[in-house]
Amino acid sequence: MTILRTSFALGLCLLLCGCNTKHATRPAVHPVSGKLLIAGKPAANAEVALYPVAGQGLSQLRPHATVEADGSYHLTTFATRDGAPVGNFAVTVIWPGPRVKGQGDDEPGPDRLLQRYANPKKPAVSVHIQVDTNQLAAIDLKTADDKSAPKTFGANPNIEP
Repeated sequence: MTILRTSFALGLCLLLCGCNTKHATRPAVHPVSGKLLIAGKPAANAEVALYPVAGQGLSQLRPHATVEADGSYHLTTFATRDGAPVGNFAVTVIWPGPRVKGQGDDEPGPDRLLQRYANPKKPAVSVHIQVDTNQLAAIDLKTADDKSAPKTFGANPNIEP
């Protein structure tokens, strides 16, 4: 009976170890945080997403974050606040407004920025994620009706306007 239990326990361990092999091919991620402002004010509940620049082998990854009340955000790729892999990314921003009448509870309201920064081919900004911790420069976007370019603040080589 002891041999049967030991064999079962060993088989269970091998099975559980085998289930984790899909994570062995994941790229390493590094903590990334930043601040998002709209017209100089924190963009609470805005959604930030990073799209890898082509040719990096990261095409399926979408590091993302929801902006907090103070404008700060912390990127998530695989687990909450784990960060993003090393590489160059296009940053998109959507800022959901209140839901419209008749809209489902699980659907966000319309983008207050009218999709101005939602296209990864015309991103709000571009960033380079490095090994270790990345504190991105603050991003200050304009409202949908302001036609001037977005501003970035701080001397940080991780961000390009």
